Amino acid sequence: MVLGLPSEIINGKITQIKAAWRGAFLANGRLSDPGKASYLEIVCPNHEAALALVSTARRLGITAKSRRLRSSERVTLRDPDAIERMLILMGAPHSAREWTGKRSDGEARGKANRLANFDDANMRRSAKAAAEACDKVRQAFEILGDDIPDNLKSAGQLRLDHADASLEQLGRLAEPPITKDAIAGRIRRLLQLAEKTEKARRQDA
Repeated sequence: MVLGLPSEIINGKITQIKAAWRGAFLANGRLSDPGKASYLEIVCPNHEAALALVSTARRLGITAKSRRLRSSERVTLRDPDAIERMLILMGAPHSAREWTGKRSDGEARGKANRLANFDDANMRRSAKAAAEACDKVRQAFEILGDDIPDNLKSAGQLRLDHADASLEQLGRLAEPPITKDAIAGRIRRLLQLAEKTEKARRQDA
């Protein structure tokens, strides 16, 4: 009684192995939907048949794994490239191209969605940081009044006038243009001067 595959197939020609896989897939095989986790799976009648399919896949240069799930033996391919190659070897090149194309489209859409979410999160963080910076600059102007060095005052005013601009953009808007490190340094010194002035007033009071 043969429980797995006949030895003449396991040890036979590559064409016989391809035919064995094709028959097994047509009888009890499943292919994942594009866009979902990739797998090609065959439900086998017993453990020996599963091991035979794993062994013959190895002869085709493809790694397959067997596992027991819900009282049935299954042989599974997970690697997308291996799945595409196996489909071609089983005589289904059109299905292989179609599956790979749809999977690539799904991955591209998923990546685009992740990037969009990432960009949205970055924009929210940037907007929050800019709003906080503007609030601090306004407070500094209120504390210091007219007693502000011109270079620090112009840097602070640029921050207020262009709340959504990056530091690099603010630097380009300065007259004359300066680097983002320079504009950041001037805004930082403005805030430090206001903090120092406020602290001195509290001590005098």
